[in-house]
Amino acid sequence: MSASYGLSSTTRRYCMHMSSTFRFRSHWPYYLAALACALFLLILINVRTDGRLFAIDQTIYRQLQLLRTPWLDDILITVTQLGDTFMVTVIAAVVALRLLISRSWRTAAYWLLTITGAGLINTAIKANIVRTRPGDMMYSGWTAYSFPSGHTTSNLVLYGLLCILIYPCVKKHTTRILTVCAAMGFALLVAASRIYLGAHWFSDVLGGMLLSTQILCIAGALYHTGKTHQLSAGALLIPVVATLLIIGGFHVWNDRQINIQRYTPPALSDQAPRHILPPATPSAEARQE
Repeated sequence: MSASYGLSSTTRRYCMHMSSTFRFRSHWPYYLAALACALFLLILINVRTDGRLFAIDQTIYRQLQLLRTPWLDDILITVTQLGDTFMVTVIAAVVALRLLISRSWRTAAYWLLTITGAGLINTAIKANIVRTRPGDMMYSGWTAYSFPSGHTTSNLVLYGLLCILIYPCVKKHTTRILTVCAAMGFALLVAASRIYLGAHWFSDVLGGMLLSTQILCIAGALYHTGKTHQLSAGALLIPVVATLLIIGGFHVWNDRQINIQRYTPPALSDQAPRHILPPATPSAEARQE
């Protein structure tokens, strides 16, 4: 009796443990989204009040502008062009079309709603925060505002959601890891290019990363609760890579000059750290001599 009771108790404890484990696994995206939301709100409050984070922003901006080189400018301008609104829109449309052709209606709806929603949320926050960029980048309208970074948010959501869709379709573990690293590595490189080129403050990019994390966690968790698509990973990856190479290559070439002008480094005098005084203006007597 006691033995059977002990066995029953052990079994019950084991089942409770497994149940809590599965519950945690099924809810961990929401926990991560809540953590990202809390951190995002802290940064947003700091940005609105010009708190200590702004001093870090200025330090990072000035140091990176001093370290800029022509060859690295060329590379990261290309990267930032491949991650701009035009390319995100084209890639999103190509993937949506592929999903619609295969009649993956639910996946196509999640894809379009998530990417469109991310863009709308980012724009709404920008319009309310109204934070200026580090320099004049020839942007207009809502795109002239800085927080959070639109490039960072849109690319992390785009390639992060793509990874969520294709991850279950890749059988080999090594291939899965390489695919995720390549996709997310490119998105993070786009984010880094925004800071290097002086288009955003560091906190803008950090805010974009946290915002995209929230969106991906919630969208991914909801997506896997229902029917998923039956396409192979290549059916989605090949169109994306082809779009980047063909349309992206033409886009980079066509808009090269305007982007070079937009991301031209500021004058050396503007890059000097604040503790260095500008050169003294010569007096009238000196000018006459």
